[in-house]
Amino acid sequence: MKAVRNGLLTLSVAACFAACQNNEAPAPKQSNIEAPAQKGSGLKIAFVLIDTLTNQYELYKDAQEKFQKKQANAENTINEKGKSFAAQVQSFQNRVQKNQITQEEYNNEQARLGKFQQDIQDLQTRLSNTLQEEYAKELQTLTDTIQSFMKSYAKEKGYDFILCKSSGIDQVLYADEAYDVTEEVVAALNKRYAKDKKNAPKKEEKKSK
Repeated sequence: MKAVRNGLLTLSVAACFAACQNNEAPAPKQSNIEAPAQKGSGLKIAFVLIDTLTNQYELYKDAQEKFQKKQANAENTINEKGKSFAAQVQSFQNRVQKNQITQEEYNNEQARLGKFQQDIQDLQTRLSNTLQEEYAKELQTLTDTIQSFMKSYAKEKGYDFILCKSSGIDQVLYADEAYDVTEEVVAALNKRYAKDKKNAPKKEEKKSK
């Protein structure tokens, strides 16, 4: 279970870096929103602060909350099984100490408890694997979403490059604040996500008919 603990804390960082890689330089296009002033080079460059994006992007926050609930449910399930196992072991030991059990009963109960313990371990492995699969799916969804948006955003604003900047994993040693488009990107992502959430029930209704 520890392998996926707090997995979404790094999910959007990986997604954002993936979204910022291998971008082709789009042809400049007129936009109503003025791009940051460019210095020296003819290239148009902007950057996004990942820490800010993860704190403010509603899709990320919803995914994190959903993942944490699933992780908590899985841990509660294992904890309850563990408590039951411990209680049964204690009861078994008490009976043995009081000589209230035959050799055959002892062997049978020992085998049953051994199987119960193995079942708990197997369940923990299955739940952990399921959570890892959920993590991978959420990562892919977030990556695809950011990649799709950044391509259209760069094309609309005429950017040749959009870089990712983070306090923890930073490949940009210095960036002038004039090139920071984080606020605008987050606002646009949240606007699109809010629209998708609003339309989601309608799509589900059409599928059920």
